[in-house]
Amino acid sequence: MSNGSIINRIEGILDDLPKSEKKIGQAVLANPEFTTTASIHKLAQQADASGAAVVRFCKSIGLQSFPELKRQLSLDLVKPQKKGYYDIEPNEDFHTITEKLVSNMIQTMNDTASQLNETKILEACDLLGDADTIYTYGVGASWLVAEDISQKWLRAGKHVLATQDAHVLAMAFATGKKRAVFIAISNSGETSEVLQLVEQAKLNHVLVISLTRFGHNKLKEQADLSLETSRAPEAEIRSTATSSRQAQLLVVDILFYYYASHHYDEMIEQIKQSREATNRFRE
Repeated sequence: MSNGSIINRIEGILDDLPKSEKKIGQAVLANPEFTTTASIHKLAQQADASGAAVVRFCKSIGLQSFPELKRQLSLDLVKPQKKGYYDIEPNEDFHTITEKLVSNMIQTMNDTASQLNETKILEACDLLGDADTIYTYGVGASWLVAEDISQKWLRAGKHVLATQDAHVLAMAFATGKKRAVFIAISNSGETSEVLQLVEQAKLNHVLVISLTRFGHNKLKEQADLSLETSRAPEAEIRSTATSSRQAQLLVVDILFYYYASHHYDEMIEQIKQSREATNRFRE
């Protein structure tokens, strides 16, 4: 269904892989055509690594097996043109900048959609549906995503607390209703304030859903349930940061509308009430 790129995924996570797996990744990127026809032994030999490293590499990039890697690479190679992520260069014109940003957004949407797991989305919907209170927090651009979560789930009739004051959230964890979920947002998964709040949430038996980029990170490891976006290669001016925010918003949208679709009648009534409440300000 999706046009997500396994090559982009490998490029994004390559520098964080263990040495032996990184060698496999470099060999795959250097010659993806060879990889599509090679055996595990041949690829391991090409990368000066072991067959076990090939298996671990496949797991690290979110694939179940080496044949699945070969299939995904084959799909990438038959696409009419290679798409990727582009950074901004000095003195570029309006149209070039626009095309690059649009390309980045489309690519990150496709890459994110291709690796989203419906089982995890369903599990997240169940956790949020059972919760009396939803807490959410992010720093910088991730705060914009937290605000979007707050607005959406308020319309669903949920009690939501989104604040940039970490102390307020910590107090809320300790004194609030116990059937609660904390949606912790950090693209890197290493933001110290977010990790500290996750620790406070778990001390108070608040379930944690993390939203991070693909790959290993502390936030994902500590969460009860992890949702992941695609991971773009690093860029000098970080035009990819715009794409990562869009990817986070896509996951938030998919989660919300999946929930809405499976609670349709209830949601229609809640949205109607919220619309009536805001319409009063226009009178």
